[in-house]
Formats: sequence, C-alpha cells, structure tokens
Amino acid sequence: MLLKDESLWNRIQGFSLDAPGAAFPFSKKLAKEENWSLDFAKKAIEEYKKFVYLCCILPHGASPSEIVDKVWHMHLIYTQNYWEEFCPNILKRALHHYPSQGGNTERVKHENWFEDTLSGYRNIFQQEAPEEIWKGKKKESKVKRWMRKMAFFAPIFILLLLFSCTEGGGFTGLLVTAVVFAIIFILGTITSIIGDREISDPNRKDKQSSDGGGGGSCGGSSCGGGCGGGCGGCGGCGG
Repeated sequence: MLLKDESLWNRIQGFSLDAPGAAFPFSKKLAKEENWSLDFAKKAIEEYKKFVYLCCILPHGASPSEIVDKVWHMHLIYTQNYWEEFCPNILKRALHHYPSQGGNTERVKHENWFEDTLSGYRNIFQQEAPEEIWKGKKKESKVKRWMRKMAFFAPIFILLLLFSCTEGGGFTGLLVTAVVFAIIFILGTITSIIGDREISDPNRKDKQSSDGGGGGSCGGSSCGGGCGGGCGGCGGCGG
C-alpha cells in the first residue's frame, strides 16, 4: 500500500465497531438489517474503513458504493461511538455525510466522483476495489424496464391473439386484440413514466430518512437512498 498517513490508517484498522462483550454487536446487527451473511458484513466493514481513510486523504474526499454507504449509515446511528469515539479519537476530525441534491447534473458529478474514488482506492491500496462491495448499481434503461413490464402482459396478449384466430371472427377479433394491446401499451408507458418520476424526485418524503443525532445527521439534511456514485459522499474531513 502507498499510505499517506500510516498512523491514521493504523488507528482506523485497529478500531472495532463491535463493542467488547456485546451480545448483539454492530456486525451482527448490520448483517441482520441488510440480510447479509456475517462474513459479508465483516468484509463490508473492512471496506468501509478503507473508504473512511480515502475520505481523509483524498483532496476532494470520497464517494461510497451502495454497500459501503449502508455500513456508514448504520455507524451514524451509533451516535456516541461515531461522534464521541471514532471521529475525535481515531480520525481526529469530523467526518460528515453529504447527500446528493438530486437532478441529472448532480448524478453525473457523483458518478465522476465515484470513479475518482475507485481510482484513489487503486492507487493507495495497490489493488482493485472488490466488485462485490464496490460495484456501482447500474440503473435499468427505460427500454428494458418497459420490456420487462410488457413481458408481464405477454400471456394475456397471446391468449387474445389465439381468441381472435378462433372465436373472434377474423377482422373483428384482430381489431379487439389490437385495441387491448394498445391499452396495455399505454398503461405500461404511464407506469414507466410514474416510476421514473418517483426515482428521480429527491424531495419525496417517503424516500427521506435522518441519520443519527448529536449534530451528525448528514450535515443537517436528509439522506436519500442507495449510492454507488449516485448520492453524496464525505466531501473530505473537516478540521
């Protein structure tokens, strides 16, 4: 590894998120909440520690993957551990979570930021970030999403087509089939548009959630959902 601050890295590595003697420690709670195996949760925690280190040494901070962000969100809930132990004693500085402001410009900016984070990971740790933890979540294209929804109605369409050939009386049956298919097409398109609006609207109340307390709730704002380059990051460590 090409460590820029070996002392900081050693402190982060030596810090355990699991409280000594706890019957239900952080790692087990994380595994249960996210439906992960305990081994995967522990690996995600180790990658979270690397992310935190990158936040502190990269010039513009770092952006987490979706999985790393889930670990970070869980850690923020442990307010005393995070704000009274981890930040002042281990990092020796504040580390805030900055959510994306939403919109296409922000999306592109954070995708680039995420790529810069992966580049920094590669340069510092001299290896590729493990895909199972850091692979960005690719959004399904509108065409694929529409085709997937239309596939749901395919059996109905086939039955109508068979009906038109046997019971529908030639042209009349085909016309009925065409009208029904058009209705299905319109409904599928409307559903797709509504889905896109729900995904892209950063102000939807049902998508907002607070992270932690004690002055550490995402810089005083609400946090959106998954990351992987699509949401905010640490923005670097404060003084």
